[in-house]
Parts: sequence; C-alpha cells; structure tokens
Amino acid sequence: MNDQPKQDTNQEVVEPTVVEEAVLEEKVVEEVLVEKTASEEKPKQVATSSNKTIKDYLSKDLFEGIKVISGKEDQVEIEKLADDVLEEYQGTFNDISENQIISAKVIGISDNDVMVDIGFKSEGLISRSEFNNKDLPEIGSNIDIFLEKFEDTDGNITLSKYKADFIKRWDELREFEQSKEPVQGKIVKRVKGGLVVDLGVIQAFLPGSQADVQPIKNFDDLIGKEFDFQIVKVDEMRKNLVVSRKAILEESLNEKRQELMTKIEVGAQLQGLVKNITDFGAFVDLGGVDGLIHITDFSWGRINHPSEIVSIGDEITVQIIDYNKETSRISLGLKQLVENPWQAIPDKYSIGDTIVGKIVSIMNYGIFIELEKGIEGLIHISEISWTKNIQNLQDQYKVGDSLESKILFIDANEQKISLGIKQLTKDPWDDISSLISVGDKKEGAVNKVTKFGSYIDLGKDIEGFIRNTDFHWTKNPLHPKEFVNEGDVINFVVIDISDKDRKILLSMKDLTDNPWSDIVGKYSSGDKLKGSVAAINDLGVVIDMEDDVVGLVPADKISKELKKDYLPSIEPGDSIDLLVVEVKEQDKNVILMFDQPDVD
Repeated sequence: MNDQPKQDTNQEVVEPTVVEEAVLEEKVVEEVLVEKTASEEKPKQVATSSNKTIKDYLSKDLFEGIKVISGKEDQVEIEKLADDVLEEYQGTFNDISENQIISAKVIGISDNDVMVDIGFKSEGLISRSEFNNKDLPEIGSNIDIFLEKFEDTDGNITLSKYKADFIKRWDELREFEQSKEPVQGKIVKRVKGGLVVDLGVIQAFLPGSQADVQPIKNFDDLIGKEFDFQIVKVDEMRKNLVVSRKAILEESLNEKRQELMTKIEVGAQLQGLVKNITDFGAFVDLGGVDGLIHITDFSWGRINHPSEIVSIGDEITVQIIDYNKETSRISLGLKQLVENPWQAIPDKYSIGDTIVGKIVSIMNYGIFIELEKGIEGLIHISEISWTKNIQNLQDQYKVGDSLESKILFIDANEQKISLGIKQLTKDPWDDISSLISVGDKKEGAVNKVTKFGSYIDLGKDIEGFIRNTDFHWTKNPLHPKEFVNEGDVINFVVIDISDKDRKILLSMKDLTDNPWSDIVGKYSSGDKLKGSVAAINDLGVVIDMEDDVVGLVPADKISKELKKDYLPSIEPGDSIDLLVVEVKEQDKNVILMFDQPDVD
C-alpha cells in the first residue's frame, strides 16, 4: 500500500515535465516558421541514415541533454533559447544559392534519372541523358552539378550535370587561351567554311584556312583525327571558340626553320618534299622552309613542264644553288646533282658535223632537236629552206620524229647549238641565173595563199611570189583567193629576181598587155555611163564597167543624204547611172560618182 502511492507520485512528476517540453518545442518551432515539426524530421533522419545506431525510445536516457523549461525563466532567456534552436536548425542546410556549381551526393540511379542529395530539404533529379553510360557515377560518390532553380513550376529542384561540366571546361579553356598553350581536340564533322572540333564538353570552330599550313584538297580526310590546337578567339557572350591548327604547325615549323637556316649554304644537298607544281617550277618543302626549283633547273635538257620530272608528294634530293638571307628565298636545282654534259660538247661535236636527233619541241620560230640526254640544238625557221617561205612548222614536222641536220654554231658556255636543214643541200641560188630569168613565162602550182599574195612552186626547191596587185590589170582583189587557191596550176611570167633578198616576183597580169592607156583615152571626167554594182563595202561601191574595168564610188565622197536614202535601195547586180570623176592610170583606178540630178 505504501509503495503504490509513491509510484503514482513519480508519474505525476514525470508527465508534466514531458508535456512542458512538448509545449515549449511546439512554441519554438512556430516562432522560427519551420514547415515540418520536429516529430516529422526525426523519422526521416532515421530513414536516411543507415549508418546511425537505432535509438531505444523506451530508455530513460532518451531525454538526456534536453532543456527543461520550468516557466520561471524571464523573457531574455526564452528568446536566447529560441535563437540557439534556430541557428542549430539552419545549420542542417548547406549554404547554397541558385546559378552556381555545387557538390552533390549520388543516392540513387534509375533508368531515366540520377538522384542526388544537395543538402537541401528535398532531393534533386538529373536526367540520365546528361551522363555518359560508360562513366555513370557510383551511388554514394560526389559529383559537381549546376543548380539552376530551387523550385520550378512543379516545385522540383532544377539541376544540370552538363552545365556544370560546360562551365568548368570553359574556365579551363579560357586559361589555355590566355596562356597560349595548345589544347588537344578531335575533329568530328565538316561544316560550311571549316570543321568542328570537340575539345571535351565544348565544341569549337576550325576555319578551313587554319586547318593546315598547306592547302587541303579533302577536309573529310581529317574527320575523326586528334590534333593539338591553339585557341585564337573567345566569344564570351555566345560562348563560342575559334581554334587554329595552323598556328601550332607554324610554331613548330618556325623552330625547324631556325634550325634549318643554320645548315643552308650554296652547294648543300638536302632532302625535300614536293608540295606544289606550277608552269614555271616546283616548290619543295625542306622541313619548315620552302625552296623553288625553276623549270630551267630540272634538267640540262629541255622540258615543257615540271610534271615531266616530279609529282606532288615526291621525296627528292635537291641542291641549293642560291640563297638570299634578306628575303629568305632559296633557289634549288636537280640538274646540278649530275655532271654538266655541256662541258664535254666541244670534244664531241664540231661545226659542220651532220647529226641525227629527235624532235623534242616545235615552236613558231624553230625546232628543238635532242642530240643526247641533256643536250639540245635549235633549227631556226630561217635555216630550214633556201627559198621556201615556211609559215607553219607543225604542218611538216612532228614531235618525236628523227631529223637530220648540220651543226652551224656551238657555244658550250651559253649552252647553245645552232643547227640547219637547208645546209644539207646545195644553195639553189648559186645556179639561179641558169634556172630562171626575168621575162620567162612558166607554169607552176600554188603552194600557199596569204592575204598579201600567193607562193608558186618553180621547181628544185625554189618558190616565187605573186603580189595582190599583180593578178589583174584592172581588178584589185581584197584577197588572192578571188583569183587562185592552193593547189591550182597557173601560168605566170617572171618580173623580178632579187639576189640580195633571195626573192622572185611573178605576175599573172603581165601575160597580157597593159590596157590602161586605152582606158584613159576611153573615159573622161564628166562622162555618163551605166555600170553594175559588184560589191558594197567599207571602201565604197565597187562597179563593174565594160572590158573588165572596175570603178569605185568612194565612201567618203557619198553625201549623207545618199547614204540615207539611196544606198539602202541598191544591191549587188543592180544597174545604176554613174558619172566619171577621174581616171588614175598610175594607181589603176577609175573614180566614179552616182548620177543623181535631183540631189544637190
């Protein structure tokens, strides 16, 4: 009986104390405006902390360290207690804010998301697409993420792994740009104007002109390859980067160039790579420095194009034949690597020797003959025939043909040999007087027709020439083809032989008597006549008169009124009225005018 009341007394003492603690706890929580009560927080802590020892809630030690409020404390003590509780509660949260990179702990991974704990009141989710499947973080590991918003429209925390990686990588690349250090990247695709380079998280633009120090024929060959690049431009606003591979290569080439310059001297032999070929030569990369092989320095003989000797990409040995330190220009040679064959020419050939060589080139002025490898001679067009006028050498000779000629001149120092074909035969002019004389009437074939006249075959490799004025007494042709064509056989008379000029002039008109003395007596100034329009050209109107006489109405003597009103009304074949203005026997011309009495 005595113990029972005593037990009740203990219960009465304990229960009010617990009630008072609960009341005080509720009051403090309300004052700090916390959304969840202490009783809600405690179960969560137990659930998320797997490493903590589970407490015995039946133990009397559970409430050790809990402040007991008796109600006798003054207001200052109560406020201090509230501040301490608030500070302790806020300490459970990390000091974080929006738009910054924070560290988060991975607490779960699903098929679509990665769940992280950022030390906030709720967990966050990051799309699994922002992670590389090969490099998924392990549960329990810490990763850097970007906190965009504490709450979106659905009340969720907005987080991004990609943005955190981008910001960190951007800062790293900015350091590369400022320090001018190269950064490694992989060319991933081709775009307009250049290529896209993956620098890890961030992609940069590589202009086509900055892809290499040499022109690139196919940019697709670079895709998928890794190189070192230099960041040459940073756009902070658009977060764009421009890189250059050329700058890295040039820096390396500059180092090689400086080293190579110490080795360069005239006469030195170096290995090089043919990088470009032009009509005038080939450029060779000597390892940081380019040199030029001029077309004349490929061979001691003649070549038409450097591609006959080398191709782009060929690795060749060259000799430095000239070096300008001020301009850094290097002249190279291939032929200098072998003995100059011209040095032995005076011992091999002499003037007057007859040789047989191969035609290697045909120019307007002559034919080049290869006597041996590296040795060529020129047959000038004037040395082909004693008497014939050669116009087009390619009509008679072909490259690759063998041709016999005679040596006329040798200059080994200047590397020149003059050859001749006509010297293989006797000069027909030595016997010209016995072959032909002025006044001889002959027959011959037309070899060639030019705008100035025609060349006629006289036999024995001799040609004569008929001028335009020597085809007809009264008709002046605009072109010899009005009278003859190539291959025609015609009659003519020899009117002049010039030994000095080695020319023979012929005439067709002199086969008949000169009619102009009769023409002068037949026509007088002011005579009226009818004539047939033969042609209308820039000179005027050509008129056919009687007895094969041709007259002309000069264009500059036709009035503006007639040009406007009369000329358009006539055409070749029309018969028109004319007046004789003047007969010029010396010029063999009859000047006429239109007989138009109604025109002033």
